[in-house]
Amino acid sequence: MKGFIIFLLTLATFSARAAVQIESSRVIYPSDVKSAALVIRNASAKPYLVQSWLDGEKKGEDKSSLMIVTPPLLKLQPNQAATLRFIYSGHGLPLDRESMLWVNVQEIPPRATQPNVMQLAIRTRMKLFYRPASLNISLEEAVAKIRTEYVKGGVNIINPGPLHITFSAITMKDNQGKLRKITPTMLLPFTREFIALPAGATLQKFSYINDYGGVIDSDFSQ
Repeated sequence: MKGFIIFLLTLATFSARAAVQIESSRVIYPSDVKSAALVIRNASAKPYLVQSWLDGEKKGEDKSSLMIVTPPLLKLQPNQAATLRFIYSGHGLPLDRESMLWVNVQEIPPRATQPNVMQLAIRTRMKLFYRPASLNISLEEAVAKIRTEYVKGGVNIINPGPLHITFSAITMKDNQGKLRKITPTMLLPFTREFIALPAGATLQKFSYINDYGGVIDSDFSQ
């Protein structure tokens, strides 16, 4: 029986490359515009259905009553592009801070025409940041306000501002002077994140992701 299962898996063809490509790594939605847009493209030689929806920042949160994505379902022909639009209802999200939602883009492949072919429906998730215009602060300005507070067992990274700050890399220096990488994190507005450190270690450098998906290098102020 085990050998038969292995034989069936050998017959199957797997492909984990997404056919539907997304032209941005995040969506920034300023509150003073009617909608935000995201361009998607079918990079394959076959037509694909695309289903899109939004989730809240926390797992299982339903934000469909606050913001919609349109069209929620569409068909993309080979090499065809389309624009998804995100429209806020105008109520339900705080005005004193940025809100984050998850954009889900699920591709649905056409039915296989050959036997023994396993097709995967790949889902892409990316962040959408709804940014009230009244905050009057750029991401670069928010990053410049980051503070560190060394405490027993580690350090608190403090974000006193209203924006999310997504680290792509954090570097510490241990008590022997060696630089080491730390698992990056995301700072929520008006929060602090504790990072455990060996005795005598200090934070040195970090990289964060800007509004365009680029990686910007910076230093921690000691």
